[in-house]
Amino acid sequence: MRLGRRQDLFCGSLRLLLFVAMLPGCAEFVRPVQPGVAVVQKPGAGLIVGRVAIIQDTEDRMVSLPGFPREFGWELQAAETGKKFLVDPLTEDGFFALSLSAGIYHVITLRFENRAGLWEGSLPATFIVKPSGSTYVGTWEITFAGLGPGVPITGRTLNTLEHDREEFEGRYAIHAGRLTVALLQSASEGHFSLVRPRSAQ
Repeated sequence: MRLGRRQDLFCGSLRLLLFVAMLPGCAEFVRPVQPGVAVVQKPGAGLIVGRVAIIQDTEDRMVSLPGFPREFGWELQAAETGKKFLVDPLTEDGFFALSLSAGIYHVITLRFENRAGLWEGSLPATFIVKPSGSTYVGTWEITFAGLGPGVPITGRTLNTLEHDREEFEGRYAIHAGRLTVALLQSASEGHFSLVRPRSAQ
């Protein structure tokens, strides 16, 4: 990654943190587990691992065109308390691990950045975090169903654990054999809107 890109990411994260801190009662910023970092779970918390695939023109944009920026983030809401959490970026290459308090979470907002710019949208989804353990939520496959500044998207969740088991173990130092499988439940239809074209950044 070029230095300029790192600076852009740092500045973008800083602006996001300042924006979140200024709004009372808004989403709590949560960082995903970084590859190679030992996971220390708090009492009553659990770990979810999974993968996001953004399909456009039959290609997974989270792994193709590595020279171009690509990030995926989401805003969550705890079903029991209504508390919101912002995880942005959740991942830059598809794979992710995230530690959260046990409970049911709804995905209420999506953010995706690619070479076209920053997209925001909605594809309702729900997943469960189980206490004191690791849960595999699947590969969330989100497909651009059209072209233009505002586009429909479709979603489905696949169980690709056997294919990805070695990758998870290597990245996050977890024993994938101990993973509980509880796939994310995704709506079949949603939308993305291009809120900040690359030329305007």
